[in-house]
Amino acid sequence: MKIRILILPKFDIGPLGNGNCGEGELFYKEYVEGGTEYELTGLFPGEKLYVKDGIALTLTHAGKVNTTATLMAILTDPRFDCSQMLTLSVGCAGTNYECTTMGDVVLASSYADYDLGHQVIGSDGKLTWFPDSGLCEYGCVKPDQNRINSVYEQIKDIQLDTTEKTIAFMKRNVDANHRVYPRVLKGSFITSDNYWKGEEGHNIAKKINKYYDCPDEYLVSDMEDIAVARVLERFGLAEKLISIRVSVNLDCYMNGATPEKLWSDNCFEDNMLEEDNEEGADIFETAMRNLFKVGKEIIMTME
Repeated sequence: MKIRILILPKFDIGPLGNGNCGEGELFYKEYVEGGTEYELTGLFPGEKLYVKDGIALTLTHAGKVNTTATLMAILTDPRFDCSQMLTLSVGCAGTNYECTTMGDVVLASSYADYDLGHQVIGSDGKLTWFPDSGLCEYGCVKPDQNRINSVYEQIKDIQLDTTEKTIAFMKRNVDANHRVYPRVLKGSFITSDNYWKGEEGHNIAKKINKYYDCPDEYLVSDMEDIAVARVLERFGLAEKLISIRVSVNLDCYMNGATPEKLWSDNCFEDNMLEEDNEEGADIFETAMRNLFKVGKEIIMTME
């Protein structure tokens, strides 16, 4: 079976098709519901690959290893012809507090690895990153910028939504000149298996972006996309990848939050739909609709 387009969300809120608006739900409903379900060795336990009319979708779950295993399972399964496959990687993310707002949808213009290199905590308690020419040889993927710019021109004027609670949340935590209404942006994705937050991590992400001479500024902190890009690169499909992420929180602490308050005995996915989420107010469901709106436009251009 020929797969024309692979849609790759990372997680959902419960099973796909249950009506809860996670990363994959709207794409599942639109493109693959009612199609054929395949079990593949290497997918995340319990997940299936859903295929309908040449479009496939599955959930990778969090992190670079899960994502790599999922992609390898699809690409090496003899039942599928992936030789011309276009991949749309979608998901939510934390974003650069200096120049984004919650609800923004960001198109990746490059992918860099936050974890390769050396990270140390200095005597002053600050986290510091040092590049390593051997390790960092594998740390960045830069797709053809003409292709990325062409996609961006197609999506940059899409109108995105927000909520009154999110606007108020942003205004309490940013300066008066900070933009609080979301839009479509283009920038670098910095991928880490660690879900970090704070000024030290923010500065490391900017330093990594500069080290690799990425074409745009660091905008997105994600947990999977460098793995997507690297695996597809091994199969000659990196230039058929488009990645978008929607901002559901910023890479700084807000409302006086601390790591202990946010993450002790906490599960990220369990809290996403709470209307008073301490990291993202009530933006999550609206953000998922923004993500789908932009993703649907991209899929139309892919087809």
